[in-house]
Amino acid sequence: MHKQNGAGAISMLVMVVLAVMGLVLVMKVVPFYTDNMSIETVFENMVIEGGKEGTTRSNVEDMIEKRFSINGISDLLEYVEVTGQGSAIVIEMEYERRTGFFSNIELVATFEHYVDVRE
Repeated sequence: MHKQNGAGAISMLVMVVLAVMGLVLVMKVVPFYTDNMSIETVFENMVIEGGKEGTTRSNVEDMIEKRFSINGISDLLEYVEVTGQGSAIVIEMEYERRTGFFSNIELVATFEHYVDVRE
């Protein structure tokens, strides 16, 4: 007779711990990227709609503020910088998001956006 070989209790415990850590990692990082996709969509729409004649910097700032509020990301509004005037309005955004992972280990994600809104 052959003795069956398989995963022992310790190796099963290690696999479960690694699976749980991976799941926690995904649950903590995915919201950063969903917020970033919302920001990209807002900025892409700004290029389409903001390039109309007569668009001013204050109009662009108001549109961004409303759209960030609708998407639930108004806490990131402080990182948006709108510069230029007339047909040369530029939207820049650089920010990082942090969250605790385990004990003193943090997860950090850095994002940058640059959009040129022209007529």
